[in-house]
Amino acid sequence: MSVDLKGIEEAVERAVKKALAEARGEDLKILAEAIKILADYIREGFRLFNERLSDIDTRFEQINTRLERFDTRFEQIDKRFEQIDNRFKRIDRRFKQINTRFEQIDKRLSSLESNVKYLMNAVNEIKTALGATMEDYTAVWLSKWLEERGYRCEVKTRVTVLIDGVREIDLLCVDPLVVGEVTTTLRSVDEAEKEIKKLLDNVTYIEKAWGTKHYAKILAVEIAPEDVTEHLRKRVEELGIVLVLGRSYL
Repeated sequence: MSVDLKGIEEAVERAVKKALAEARGEDLKILAEAIKILADYIREGFRLFNERLSDIDTRFEQINTRLERFDTRFEQIDKRFEQIDNRFKRIDRRFKQINTRFEQIDKRLSSLESNVKYLMNAVNEIKTALGATMEDYTAVWLSKWLEERGYRCEVKTRVTVLIDGVREIDLLCVDPLVVGEVTTTLRSVDEAEKEIKKLLDNVTYIEKAWGTKHYAKILAVEIAPEDVTEHLRKRVEELGIVLVLGRSYL
């Protein structure tokens, strides 16, 4: 904003000169002088006013420049927020993909679990079938083994004895008294020792129930690794157990 001081000064100057030129009396000269002083005052006032307006214009320009800088910064901030928003969108898409993959993995694991359960059931059925076959085979073998020693006995399998509790006996011949334990697989020495202990406990139980000493105790194993087989051979020799091995593996 600016004021045309020069034009005002020229107009006032012309008016003062005209008044002085036309003044005839002393009073008019005094009046003209007063008008000149007033004109000078007005001119100085307009000058000061114009300077202040110039300062205000300068300040407004500075403020406008600052506002423009703020606008630029806000635009940069907006761009950064847009970039951040895009990053979060990408991260969200990745998480969705990860969730989808986990869902697929869960489905596969569920399917695998079902297959494992099916296989375990099949293995259990096979174990049951092998166990029964092993017991029957061992019963036939035991009958021939006793016959070679002058005994005729109908060897019973999977016998439940109800004397002072309940006891399951895999093989039993009453006369002579023979107790047998049959297992399909022994994977470790610890399992072998547990099976031996089970056989010895059954022998003690049957001797007490029948009131007579046993003639023989039989341990039949279908499958065992070589180290377990060697351990069994040493232990049965120590304990007087007859060992029947179906097969062994390394």
